[in-house]
Amino acid sequence: MDDVQQLTVLNDRFIAACRAGSWSDLNQILSSRFRYVDGVTGSRWEMDRYIEDLRDHPSPELSIDQVVVHLAGDTAGVSARTSNGTGRHHRYLDVYARESGEWKCVQACVWPAESDLVLG
Repeated sequence: MDDVQQLTVLNDRFIAACRAGSWSDLNQILSSRFRYVDGVTGSRWEMDRYIEDLRDHPSPELSIDQVVVHLAGDTAGVSARTSNGTGRHHRYLDVYARESGEWKCVQACVWPAESDLVLG
């Protein structure tokens, strides 16, 4: 399997873990250096907050489209648009790094899609 295929599978596993609110599934994909940045506030979340939010807010209706995998050597960005059945969309960017021959997610950020932002 080439890098793009591997990252696509990891992205699908990441989304499946979010649908289920499963930390045990998501944790297998994340680097020990993983950090989450809130795309609304710009704040970095502590891991305990990220884990609690994942577990407390499963998103079984979560769907994605417009998936893009961008490779840059031993780093990669995976981005897509999400929807959770409410008609609202978000975008995310997950940054991966190759660690000991395996792709691991080192950072994630999610923000409201422009069409859902209130500008003014």
